[in-house]
Amino acid sequence: MESNFVPAYKLRDKDELKKIPNDKPGYYKWWASYDTLQIILDKLNMQFDGIKNYLEVKKGYYCIYVGVAIKESLRARLNWHINQINKPTNVKSGTLSTLRKTISSLVGKNMLDTDATNDFINKLMVEYYLFDDSIKSQTAKDKIHKIENDLLNCDTLYILNIQDNHHKLSPKKELKKLRKIARQI
Repeated sequence: MESNFVPAYKLRDKDELKKIPNDKPGYYKWWASYDTLQIILDKLNMQFDGIKNYLEVKKGYYCIYVGVAIKESLRARLNWHINQINKPTNVKSGTLSTLRKTISSLVGKNMLDTDATNDFINKLMVEYYLFDDSIKSQTAKDKIHKIENDLLNCDTLYILNIQDNHHKLSPKKELKKLRKIARQI
């Protein structure tokens, strides 16, 4: 299966985003440079040397998050993560992207800090994989959930994943705590 590896900031351009088919499900990975990863680690009081052997590395970047798009197109899901605005209604209703919640909790004053969240996202790379199955199809659901499950249940640490992340070094308790604090607006 072929992947696409692009700077997240490029997907803010609607023409670039439209290059991703709007009728395909898939999964995606978010990647950070060492310096950007260090921002996360500092906030979580983690040391690179303590986790480096558990990180997936590609092209000099470290994978920090994996996600899936099954109920909507991969394009819609990436657009949601990259281009959503951190509005009070999104924060209060729980419709703010889970990735944006986590990032804003790490780098912003609170979950409403769209600018800090976007500045951080702009430093990241996105890798995505499209499937030819139909959105919401059982076939897509089975295939993509298996991939997600396999990724989150191996020796690799996806540091920003909270749900179903059972890695022994996962900082999910600390991330939940930071998200709770950042949500109080």
